[in-house]
Amino acid sequence: MPYRLKKLLVVGSIAFIPSQAFAQTSGSTSTQSTLSPRAGDAGTSLATPAGHEVNFGVGGYTYVEPGDTSISIHGPKFGGGYTGIMSLNPRQHWFLQADGQGRFGNTTYDGWCSPFLITPDRTSPNGYALDIGDASPCSEGGDKDWYVEGRALVGKDLIGRTWGWSPDIGLGIRHLSNGITGVAGYRTDDYLYLPIGITGRTIVASHNALSFNLEYDHLLHGWQKTRDSQLGGGDVPATPTAPAFTIQGFSDISFDQASGWALRARAKYQMTRQWSVEPEYIHWSVSDSPVNYETATFTVNSITARQQLGAYEPVNRTDEFFVKLGYRF
Repeated sequence: MPYRLKKLLVVGSIAFIPSQAFAQTSGSTSTQSTLSPRAGDAGTSLATPAGHEVNFGVGGYTYVEPGDTSISIHGPKFGGGYTGIMSLNPRQHWFLQADGQGRFGNTTYDGWCSPFLITPDRTSPNGYALDIGDASPCSEGGDKDWYVEGRALVGKDLIGRTWGWSPDIGLGIRHLSNGITGVAGYRTDDYLYLPIGITGRTIVASHNALSFNLEYDHLLHGWQKTRDSQLGGGDVPATPTAPAFTIQGFSDISFDQASGWALRARAKYQMTRQWSVEPEYIHWSVSDSPVNYETATFTVNSITARQQLGAYEPVNRTDEFFVKLGYRF
């Protein structure tokens, strides 16, 4: 099970597994529209308007690994993004969209700590095997956490009398970085995924556009890396059942993830031709990975041994709510 080591001098480790170029964040097509036939104007068309938009916003983020020793990583997020849309075929209403966004903040870890210990093992060069003791609740705050995401999509407008519908499909990549005290970027995740979505647009009172977007993201492949080599080592004092020992360090460990999905939902209101407000909800669910191994190096009674430790990325989910203020230009 993936874990993170914390304060080896105090014989401990913390289980630590957390948990997006030019378009509207999270794969929605642009969402400004009215009944006017001027298709390129954000506030006067049911079609997807070409142009540029920047946005910034605030929100919250929670990553959870469920189970008997469940963990949670949570905290506020701040960020911004850029959206660009161009018409591929105005007569047929095909468009190309790309977007990029980044979100940053400090998080709090609430979970479990497990001390390192040694047990007798005749097959080991120093007569002992490295193991992990019983877990106990622990927490830590102020860990740096951020992600960036980029996507490219192609879509088509289907224009009705009072609603415009814009299905789209594309490709996205997401890079997530989780830090711990003293080690920025301790754990990173990269997701390659297939976004499939649809946006509905209409107008409301005063001829301002209102749109809704729903999107499903299918995880094509995920790569996760935990940099245990940056944690160093430390001395562990003797106990009534075992001598003192020293941990020299650990190698890094990586995991492949082949199963997962995300669901995104948002609503956008075009307050003026330039300004809009958009609440957004994102849910990621990722299945566990196959087991992989890292190497631990430790010394007992002046004799050094190396041992393989198995771990895997457990089932996890992430929930995020964000409110963005956008400006078109």
